[in-house]
Amino acid sequence: MSNEKTISVARAVQVQIHAVEEAIDSALGEAANLIETYVTSRRALQLAAARSVDVHENTLKAMQALNEAQAHMAEAHRGLSRIRKHIGVPSEAMIPAFDTEKPEEPTGRLAARLMTV
Repeated sequence: MSNEKTISVARAVQVQIHAVEEAIDSALGEAANLIETYVTSRRALQLAAARSVDVHENTLKAMQALNEAQAHMAEAHRGLSRIRKHIGVPSEAMIPAFDTEKPEEPTGRLAARLMTV
């Protein structure tokens, strides 16, 4: 297979994994909006918070599952990067990522909260 075709195939896979990652991000945002919407709606209708506890709990469980899916996609992305290197496609040939620097490790209370999630 030609080098150009290899790069083209690698880029197609990269575009698709970015699409999946974006879909998960969007779903997380929509779930957060759902929480805001039903809390606001419940208050506007003057309903007790107890009426929506199950909705809230299940929405949070769905968000947790999306968070796990996001972590799995990050691992899949790392796996694809290993394959890209194995087949000899240089990083420079790929579409630039949103962030190219390694994120700083969280510290303090944020780190403690992230470790319990």
